[in-house]
Amino acid sequence: MVYDENEVLEGLFTGRRLREVLPDLGPRFLGEKAFQSYGLELPLLVKLLDTSAWLSVQVHPDDAYAHTIEAHTGFHGKNEAWVILDAKPGARIIYGVKRPVSRSELKAAAEDGSILELLNFVPVDPGDVVYVPAGIIHALGPGIFLYEVQQRSDLTYRLFDYGRGRELHLEKALDVARLEPTPVQKARLESGVFLFTSFFTLSLVEGEARAPKESFLTLVHAKRAEPGLVVAAGEEARLSEGPWLAASL
Repeated sequence: MVYDENEVLEGLFTGRRLREVLPDLGPRFLGEKAFQSYGLELPLLVKLLDTSAWLSVQVHPDDAYAHTIEAHTGFHGKNEAWVILDAKPGARIIYGVKRPVSRSELKAAAEDGSILELLNFVPVDPGDVVYVPAGIIHALGPGIFLYEVQQRSDLTYRLFDYGRGRELHLEKALDVARLEPTPVQKARLESGVFLFTSFFTLSLVEGEARAPKESFLTLVHAKRAEPGLVVAAGEEARLSEGPWLAASL
């Protein structure tokens, strides 16, 4: 929604890409906290996803793995969260394994297609908030419309893709996957801060929203969920007519 290749439409930097003007904007746009931690990087990815079929079974690395094994990519690890805005009856996600497995067992199951028998299927409803730390095997099922927030990273390792023919990344996935069952980290969408992690904080802001000067912030209208209604602001900004879903550092 806000990314390096966005084009500036008006004002002093008209016609230039965001990545080209970030050195001039610095903490005035990113916020002091983000600038001190990430330099001129946009620190978060914010997406709206609407699923019509099962997405691939995948897993993401943590920062330690990303900064060593994947250092050449320049990406961080990927911890993410899903805010379920709408879900059809019976909608489900995959979250981790349902029993302890070995690396060899998981690899064989991924190769022969029986991996779904090892995975934990979890029902979801509108208003559910699911935190997916790095290392958790996961997938989104059909019939879900959600707001996703994650670290800025494109490191995704596919374990299974329902025979669609896309590349799998078994060895790296097995390097980082948690092989023990992990309790689902679930919350509910409610006013105020509803999810706090080491990587981002999620809030529901009723009415007027303010962007604190020290923190990178993105806003999406919680009811209309329009991708155009997104703000990244380091300097104080105000938007009315909430409620707003806010992701900040």
